[in-house]
Amino acid sequence: MNVETTKTTIRLGGSVNKIQFFYSGKNIKLVVEHRGPEDAPMLLLLPALSTVSSRGEWRNFVDSIQDKYQIISFDWPGFGDSDRPRLKYNIDILRSALSAIFDYLKQYKQENLTVMAAGHSACVVLSLADDYSEKWEQLILVAPTWRGPLPSMSSWHPKYFGWLRQIVSCPIIGPILYYINTSRGILKYMLRRHVWCDIELLTPTEILEQQKLSRQPGARFASVSFVSGGFDPSGERSWWLKKIRHLRCRLQVVVAMEAPARSKREMQILAEHAQQFLQINGRLGLHQEFGKILSTKILSN
Repeated sequence: MNVETTKTTIRLGGSVNKIQFFYSGKNIKLVVEHRGPEDAPMLLLLPALSTVSSRGEWRNFVDSIQDKYQIISFDWPGFGDSDRPRLKYNIDILRSALSAIFDYLKQYKQENLTVMAAGHSACVVLSLADDYSEKWEQLILVAPTWRGPLPSMSSWHPKYFGWLRQIVSCPIIGPILYYINTSRGILKYMLRRHVWCDIELLTPTEILEQQKLSRQPGARFASVSFVSGGFDPSGERSWWLKKIRHLRCRLQVVVAMEAPARSKREMQILAEHAQQFLQINGRLGLHQEFGKILSTKILSN
């Protein structure tokens, strides 16, 4: 694995590097951002998966900590500032990316490593529990989900949406459909309905920033995979309930009390199996919108 310096956008007020991992015949670069003193306990922040996924989601949370932790976050492959190659995106590429991150962190002191995963990234980190969790102090899952939006709304297995992934991946028609789906009106509707509580925060400037994230070259391939369930590890809830039994660290779950009903129910079921759980009046973007409240509650436990 290679490491190199990059001039990519600073999103968390820290310093930025790129690391490289190999997947499906391609070298893929991940943007990694550091903030805080190196001798402080380490906190790895995993962004939620979404059409507008970015490590910048954690900015309010990170700002509220005020350098009490050594913060590390990154952009998933296909999202944010990381490479967005044309691939068949599934959970395997995310597992490979997160494994590369853990290998990268070996150069740092990790005795007090806490991993925080937002939204669908919970599935990725739980899938690696057998291999890595004995080295973690705790795992915190914030508004965790195990199904993408379409499987969650329909209760259908992700395999039934393979046609959508194929269409959006096609030349000409794929970019057109994706362009329509990432119009400011549709983005605002989706964010207002499922992600944010305070719609006053969804200013024209904020929506424009979200649209820029969603419309970067190659972004449609990973985005449609998330929406259609391509990143889902299974079609059954039993998958992640089984995985948490393999954890060798403390588990804390944060339930978003205003999340869509089906997603909220899944969070509550998972929380029943955790050593500790919190309830915060947020939606699926809880970590982004209520970062200060989240940090206060997490750091007080």
